[in-house]
Amino acid sequence: MCRATVIAVTGSCGKTSTVHFLGRILSDLDECRTGVLFNCQDAMLRTLRGVNRSHRFVIQEAGVDGPGYMETILPVLRPNIGIVTSIGQDHYRKFRTLEATAAEKRKLVEFLPPSGFAVLNADDPHVMAMASVTRARVLSYGLSEGADVRGSDISSAWPGRLSMTITYRGQSVRIMTGLFGNLLATSLLAAVCGAVAAGVELGHCTDSLRSVESFPIRMSVHRSSRGAWYILDTAKAPYWSVGKVLDQMKDVVAPRKTVVFGSFSDTPGSSSEKYRKKAKEALEVVDRVFLVGRNAMHIRKMLDSEAYGRLFMMESIQDAARLLSEDVVPDEVILIKSGKLEHAERLYFSQQSRLNCWKPVCEVVVSCEHCKESGLLKGK
Repeated sequence: MCRATVIAVTGSCGKTSTVHFLGRILSDLDECRTGVLFNCQDAMLRTLRGVNRSHRFVIQEAGVDGPGYMETILPVLRPNIGIVTSIGQDHYRKFRTLEATAAEKRKLVEFLPPSGFAVLNADDPHVMAMASVTRARVLSYGLSEGADVRGSDISSAWPGRLSMTITYRGQSVRIMTGLFGNLLATSLLAAVCGAVAAGVELGHCTDSLRSVESFPIRMSVHRSSRGAWYILDTAKAPYWSVGKVLDQMKDVVAPRKTVVFGSFSDTPGSSSEKYRKKAKEALEVVDRVFLVGRNAMHIRKMLDSEAYGRLFMMESIQDAARLLSEDVVPDEVILIKSGKLEHAERLYFSQQSRLNCWKPVCEVVVSCEHCKESGLLKGK
């Protein structure tokens, strides 16, 4: 690792997408070793064991499993550049407050050497507050006027894809992607800012990110064989993020719009109230709303004559898949938001191929398309 620039990415959300986009940029420039999706200590060590002298860059997603966890990985990873994406309530059960979450993530920028860079989200006050505790140089990114790497003129209304202007030190470029909605704009900016910190020209970022797709099941776009568009966001579903994902459907122009909710995580307080609230909000934005899985029962009282044909309670993923298969409108947009244990991406993959696995709960981390039990790997 003697010549490699090591980049660590942490935050409550956006880590995987940021690493995915940054890896795309740096891999086009030189040898790059990427540790994405798996972010525990063992996964980090597997990434490092694969590094050799040919690698110029190492990018590692750095998650935390509780207070004090960051201190166990930083001395081994020894990053030159640290990127902090956001502070949210994903870790409610472990940290309880945003301040406690920020304190743990802050350890990354505190560890950085004076010659390094702290890449911070200018739109998140908990992240920008970290600028005062690092010895490293600070580069900020975001939509805020004062951000060093700033995004503007965002366009993403479906059936269009996300595009925006990115400005750094008076130079502006236009990035055209293959992404759905504007939710991943911040991750794109984080990746570009991280690349700039690593010495990459802004124009190179534009070339690398042209028509870029999202990481699997993180707002990934899929077209079914019968002409429907599926947007899969099934890696995790912390309650605080559900509304942001739902907002992506407001500007969608399609013959029909459907939202499918699985289970939410990190939901202090009444779960019933929260599921009903999101169902009501979704009904104001789209034509059909499905609640699927063990928490679908929370909307039972909402299933009246007024909701008939628009609101559906489905106890199993398989039942929901069957209904989606029976009722298809070409070019409709179906957004699926769920936690990882339900693997709600099966709602799409079952439309394309015979699916062997319908477990109600599964702890396999990878998407079903990469799992042997699903039956989707046949012939590959």
